[in-house]
Amino acid sequence: QTWYAMAGEEKKRLTDSLAGRYDTVTNTYVDPEVGGNYKSPREENKIDESLLRTPESGLSSEEAANRLSKFGYNELPEKDENLILKFLSFFWGPMPCMIWLAAIVELIQCLSGRSEHWPDFAVLLGLQFVNGTVAFFEEYNAGNAIAELKASLAPKANVKRDGTWRIIKARELVPGDLIALQIGGVVPADAVLNGERTLEIDQAALTGESLPVTMRRGDTAKMGSTVRRGEMDAIVSKTGEHTFFGRAAGMVAEVEQTGRFQKVLFNVMIFLMGLATVLVIVILGILLSDNGTSSGEILTSIGTAVVLLIASIPIAMQVVATVTMAVGANLLASKKAIVARLSAIEELAGMHTLCSDKTGTLTLNQLQLDKPILFNENINGDRLFFLSALAAKRLDEGQDAIDTCIMNKALEKISKCEMEKYEQVDFIPFDPAIKRTEATIVHPKEGKFKVTKGAAPQILELCEDRARVEQKVMNNVNNLADRGYRALGVAVSDGEGVFKFAGILSLFDPPRVDTKATIERAQKLGVQVKMITGDHTAIAIETARRLGMGTTIHSVNAMREAPDTEEAFPSEGQNNKEDMILAADGFAEVLPEDKYKIVEVLQMCGQIVGMTGDGVNDAPALKKAEIGIAVQGATDAARAAADIVLTEPGLSVIIDAMIMSRKIFQRVRNYCIYRIAGTIQLIFFFFVAIFFRPENSFSDTSEKNFRL
Repeated sequence: QTWYAMAGEEKKRLTDSLAGRYDTVTNTYVDPEVGGNYKSPREENKIDESLLRTPESGLSSEEAANRLSKFGYNELPEKDENLILKFLSFFWGPMPCMIWLAAIVELIQCLSGRSEHWPDFAVLLGLQFVNGTVAFFEEYNAGNAIAELKASLAPKANVKRDGTWRIIKARELVPGDLIALQIGGVVPADAVLNGERTLEIDQAALTGESLPVTMRRGDTAKMGSTVRRGEMDAIVSKTGEHTFFGRAAGMVAEVEQTGRFQKVLFNVMIFLMGLATVLVIVILGILLSDNGTSSGEILTSIGTAVVLLIASIPIAMQVVATVTMAVGANLLASKKAIVARLSAIEELAGMHTLCSDKTGTLTLNQLQLDKPILFNENINGDRLFFLSALAAKRLDEGQDAIDTCIMNKALEKISKCEMEKYEQVDFIPFDPAIKRTEATIVHPKEGKFKVTKGAAPQILELCEDRARVEQKVMNNVNNLADRGYRALGVAVSDGEGVFKFAGILSLFDPPRVDTKATIERAQKLGVQVKMITGDHTAIAIETARRLGMGTTIHSVNAMREAPDTEEAFPSEGQNNKEDMILAADGFAEVLPEDKYKIVEVLQMCGQIVGMTGDGVNDAPALKKAEIGIAVQGATDAARAAADIVLTEPGLSVIIDAMIMSRKIFQRVRNYCIYRIAGTIQLIFFFFVAIFFRPENSFSDTSEKNFRL
């Protein structure tokens, strides 16, 4: 309850404290790993305070132009890549070099007058082209995460310059610009609020918090968040890559992840090339000693050795594996799972751990009301929901998440026409100072009365029966808070304005219908599911309890404080950071870099890690994990960073994709085993045949003992 009532800046300090970066005693930022003070992300990118002293008329066009040249455009830096050079890079490497070598030898023999080698030369060039082209288009179709992140920025902004409000492209904003934030709008840059009212900001896609955050003057609204309630002017403090949004994009750009399947194929080919090269060198020596050292004979011997080398290396293995997985990707698309990187099919088949974001992935990201707790015998549950709806501002759009949830619940039992008979003659909106809303209602039969809802302690202060119900109310509120619920007290007055406590509403973000069954199926398939969320620990534990996935949920502070080695633990029963992450059912109150770190540690422990998510805050971890899975409705940033994009809600499609991936990989594995065995058989056959030189028992001619 206290958490939800906090201002944005207070939340930031608490989150930094939990992350081990902020010392609440000394009010300084501390690095938990190296000790001592360090610059927080906000301080590290700190802009001169003088830039924020914007006059009421806004910046002048000249000053805006100067700052634009100094700070650059309000956009994410994009790593330009030459497509031609990228295409050519697929024709360089151990395997392509072997094909080039064979093609050169065949070309030399063709130019020396041996025309029968032209078909071999053409086949080698064709195989080289197919290998490189298929690999290039696999990478090209996966898309560019940074370009998608850039495209997801708010395209327009309402800014005041030269004393006039105007609409400009969001990329042209500069620090110090005076902008207007309105209901339903996307915050175009990190901006410090500059008004006397409050804003409800939805940061779910950025921080993972399931409820909107109430912000006041001096708080910073983050780029990419959405205004759910209220209007206010703000001064731009950071733009582009210096924003919270930009740092997440930077982490995605820094990740260079090579597919595990590609590593396996590369290692197999290196081993076979090494073995084949040693044996072919021995064969070449024998051929040279038998055939002589004239130029023609040397060329023939070298050609024979190169042909043996090429024949013994499974050049087509990568092409066959790629085509097989491409066909499998089409099958997965029919199961509502679009594959952006083909090697993710193999990695999904062998996944050990699935790290799942909570908000919008395990849950619906939609507030729902649980069973109410009643304190007035004359008021039942439906009546309590109705009274709570009367204490909400009646708007066709722009209602906050809580009022929308309560209003929808009330309209299940009563029509909108019937509700309009209860005329709202006065309304006091929510204010963090009083932590409640209040409506004055007039009805033809029930007369005039008031309804208020909000934080239970503040509601109790208004009630005549406070002494009688306070202990019971607070016990219920504390119990709900321990289970991760948000509790709202409701009170109603009589005709004389005397309030009596009516009941408690409990709100929560419910799990998806199929999530529990999906997790059970994943566990039966040998996959451990971990919850990774930016929400509060109590909320995470309650969600985990409902899903039956274990309640060993640690705060990010506990993870940061855990030592890296077992020697650091003097007492029995403790374990190091790696053991904690492996054994935990999830982590709460994490930041984007924490999710990234968790995935990284799991990978260091030998785990093949899958990560599901839907928000900008998930993008770096999605990119880092072997299998990044963007769920249905994910942001452009999450989809671009992911290897698999789901087009159907829920997690059940992941299990279907996992089972199908195992079937697909089994086909690829069977082919690779067959091809490797055939390669070893081939090279050892020729080696034994030439090295031991068996006599030809079919004729007494002077032909060589062995001819190809």
